[in-house]
Amino acid sequence: MRQYVGLDVSQRETSVCVVNETGQTLFEGKAKSDPGDLSKLLRKHAPLAERIGFETGAMASWLWHELRRVELRVVCIDARHAHAALSVRMNKSDRNDARGLAELVRVGWYREVKIKSEESQKVRAILVARFRLVSIRRDIENQVRSLIKECGLLFPRAIGQQFRNQVGELLGEDHQLLNVIGPLLSIHEHICQQQSKFDDEVRRLAKSDETTRRLMTVPGVGVVTALTFRHTIDDPSRFRSASAVGAYLGLTPRRNQSGETDTSGKISRWGDRLLRTYLFEAATVLLYRTKKWCSLRAWGMKLAKRIGMKKAKVAIARKIAVVLHCIWVDGTSFDWGHAPV
Repeated sequence: MRQYVGLDVSQRETSVCVVNETGQTLFEGKAKSDPGDLSKLLRKHAPLAERIGFETGAMASWLWHELRRVELRVVCIDARHAHAALSVRMNKSDRNDARGLAELVRVGWYREVKIKSEESQKVRAILVARFRLVSIRRDIENQVRSLIKECGLLFPRAIGQQFRNQVGELLGEDHQLLNVIGPLLSIHEHICQQQSKFDDEVRRLAKSDETTRRLMTVPGVGVVTALTFRHTIDDPSRFRSASAVGAYLGLTPRRNQSGETDTSGKISRWGDRLLRTYLFEAATVLLYRTKKWCSLRAWGMKLAKRIGMKKAKVAIARKIAVVLHCIWVDGTSFDWGHAPV
């Protein structure tokens, strides 16, 4: 008899529910949120488990890989889909959620989430940490600018060492804000050093990967954007077509259709925010900084004249995602095209 298992995972304990193919509950209990304890419990109470389901979450990727290593048939369910099904229950509890997840995997009414490989998770951790350091560095620079602006001191755009040098020249050795800004500049210097180490690692990873190098042939796409796309998508074959990548990254408009009403709203913003941000930046670079003619930029400029620059950047970001996927799958490089005579 087939068995189906639902796991409601929390930091310390996981609620477990086992049902058979007719929906009858065979076991309900709890175990520590540890792959060893969970596998031991599942071997005992669900030896014939056809599918073992749990929601996406902070520990989902780790549990998925560890349980797969011991040959358990685990699936990771999109938390939004799980919430839509579980929210109809009158009472919410870990026990009821585990039972609901078991029912979901039994009837197959769920969307399975593709778990990234361990290599991609490691690279993604580097990219996320670098992004956070860049954000902190920028916040400190803006704060320092704001503080010295109140004293009537202004200076042109600068980052890193140049920024600290210009602030030091403006303040001198006896300015009243020196004791306030000095610690901020010290932290700024340390953050820049750590960011530089991440930048070196990102360049090394991109240089050693043939796919990433081909992705970088797209105008506007640099080392960070290409590497982020490479390890966020991880497996291009999971998309039926390249156009599905845009929807996966939340770059397609929402649609609300019912009866005579059919409206398209703003982009959904689902999917990975980091990659979506980098693709938007790549679209900006393509429009403003790319000097060589290419069909993609020409299309984007025509679109900007018709619908406005902001919406055009979103459309170009979606188009870049599609182009990157095609380049990855086809094993080709970007085709710049020929300017019309």
